[in-house]
Amino acid sequence: MNIKPVRCVALIKPDKVDDKSHGGLFLPEQTRDRMQFAVDRGEVVAVGEGFFDGLYGPIPEVGDKVIYDRYAGSLITILNKDGEREEFRMVNDDKIVAIIEEE
Repeated sequence: MNIKPVRCVALIKPDKVDDKSHGGLFLPEQTRDRMQFAVDRGEVVAVGEGFFDGLYGPIPEVGDKVIYDRYAGSLITILNKDGEREEFRMVNDDKIVAIIEEE
């Protein structure tokens, strides 16, 4: 994959939505797609040249898990080398609200 965000944009791989509900029921594809669009956590995959100036706190880096505004950015789908669909989100840096630190 050769996607390089420009300006102050980050490419984020959203966390996957489960195929089952909490009660164990399988969710229809249409419901999963709608839920995937509402995911607000993911991993930073790439950042643009003007990404964050550092004035407002820590700067997310490639590989960081982040929380971003729900429904922020554009959802894009890319075919990987295996021919499988992968979904990413192009999000402006001001829409990333937190870095998740693993303990």
